[in-house]
Amino acid sequence: MRRRQIVIKKWIIVVFVFLLTFSGYSFYAIAGCKSDCQDDYESEIESCKDQHDDPSDADSLQTCIDDAKREYQSCIDECED
Repeated sequence: MRRRQIVIKKWIIVVFVFLLTFSGYSFYAIAGCKSDCQDDYESEIESCKDQHDDPSDADSLQTCIDDAKREYQSCIDECED
């Protein structure tokens, strides 16, 4: 009976370690995804500024920035799915 309890405890530990490892990789993947979204967002904002550098392009610049924000939020939402 004692031997059986030891085996069960070992399996519980193995399962627990597996779950911790798996959840760690999941969090790492989400963090990487969000970092990629941030990088893309920053790149898009710079691109908007480069394309619409004339003061008369203020409305176009704002539209471009708003689009970049929507794309960023969509990317973040996909990371969390």
